[in-house]
Amino acid sequence: MHKLFSHLPKELTDTFAKTEISVEASEFYSQNREKARYMFGYPSYNYPLSPLTQYLLLEHYTSPFSNNCGDIEERGNYAIDTKAVEKRIVGLYAEKFGMGENFWGYITSGGSESNSCGITNAFLKNPHAILYYSAAAHYSVEKYARYYPRVEIPTLENDILDLNALFAEILKNYEATGAGANLVLTHGTTKCGACDDIDGIVKFLKNRNIPYFIHVDAALFGGIPNNQTNAPVLTDCKARGIHSVCVSLHKYVGFPDVHSVFVAVEKPDGQEIAYIGQHDTTVSGSRSFPAFALYNHIREQLNEPQTDLYSRNIEYFETALVKNGVWYYKAPRSNIFVIGCPSPEICKKYQLSTFDEDERGIPQRAHAIIFPSHRQKEMDELISDLKQ
Repeated sequence: MHKLFSHLPKELTDTFAKTEISVEASEFYSQNREKARYMFGYPSYNYPLSPLTQYLLLEHYTSPFSNNCGDIEERGNYAIDTKAVEKRIVGLYAEKFGMGENFWGYITSGGSESNSCGITNAFLKNPHAILYYSAAAHYSVEKYARYYPRVEIPTLENDILDLNALFAEILKNYEATGAGANLVLTHGTTKCGACDDIDGIVKFLKNRNIPYFIHVDAALFGGIPNNQTNAPVLTDCKARGIHSVCVSLHKYVGFPDVHSVFVAVEKPDGQEIAYIGQHDTTVSGSRSFPAFALYNHIREQLNEPQTDLYSRNIEYFETALVKNGVWYYKAPRSNIFVIGCPSPEICKKYQLSTFDEDERGIPQRAHAIIFPSHRQKEMDELISDLKQ
């Protein structure tokens, strides 16, 4: 039984612990904790939750239902919400990303909803534009892009956006029809961790006076605290010409629920909904999350005192790969190591994501994503398996 239930009478907790579902749940979570030790292939950081965050999680899930419906700045007659805390969370990331004083945003169900919101807001602001995005962008971008005029831009090796192709397409369409450019750029691609050249793209657009809107998908790297040495942090967004950013809270932030923060330099127009007595500027409409637990966890994570926490395991893993003669590719400052695809057994053991299939449908590459939560014992074990 969890230590936070220690205040309950022993006979009561003993009764809970012996029920069929409690035994089943205990076994399930115990197995998950073991599996988490060997999670290398996906961007899920198993950040240890502080006792305070654990307590606040229990408070949320044993309290009356709260629903943050509609715009984060408004409230109708529905009074049971956590919008005040939601605004604090958005404010933490607005400050981190440098979104300016008039920032706006909300907590979404995940990065896919955040990318949908970024694309929707781009066309609200720049309706006669064409949407441009990288072939290496998260799959959710293509999912929502199909509802708009769009061009997928090819990449060079290792997810690097082909700037020449992008600039040629934008210029061709602008000169032909006057179409502006709505862009989804990626700060850390899913497979290789590549960062699109945001500053170079903004310079190109401004030099030619092309109307534009830029949404940046920073799902993984956006969660890294700004004080981490040699890390691909994202800052000064408004000054750099970025309009919106999203970061996933279940990735580097390491929260155990799937959510994302969407933050923009200004509030978009929304439809007034009489039933809820306010405007709805969101994609989902309603949203619920453990607000105080999430807020506390983010504050603790963003104020991490150890400045080498991001780089420590990355440097260890890279040195060990070189020492053992294991081939890899790593984008600058990334924590994603692209490797030759190992055996299915190794992929299953370490939960490795595989990609780049050949003509026979056999994946040629995989990647290992290194987080501060990984232990040297498991990293050594992975490298040993890869070497063999």
